[in-house]
Amino acid sequence: MPIFDYTCADCGKTSELLVRSSQDKPACPHCGSAKLEKQLPMVAVKGLKSDHVHSHGCGCGKPSGGCGGN
Repeated sequence: MPIFDYTCADCGKTSELLVRSSQDKPACPHCGSAKLEKQLPMVAVKGLKSDHVHSHGCGCGKPSGGCGGN
């Protein structure tokens, strides 16, 4: 029984809802509306760092002097 995040098109609130089967039509727990949109799950990606960009010509992404290619 998966738990999904849904955002209500009427009130705009997001809720985690337990959906027992693909035929179940959940309702918004805040306003009761059936106009819910399932949100895509966020996936963690290991090893990606966006806080540092290599500034030398090799483009490897490692700190200055860390790749040996400069």
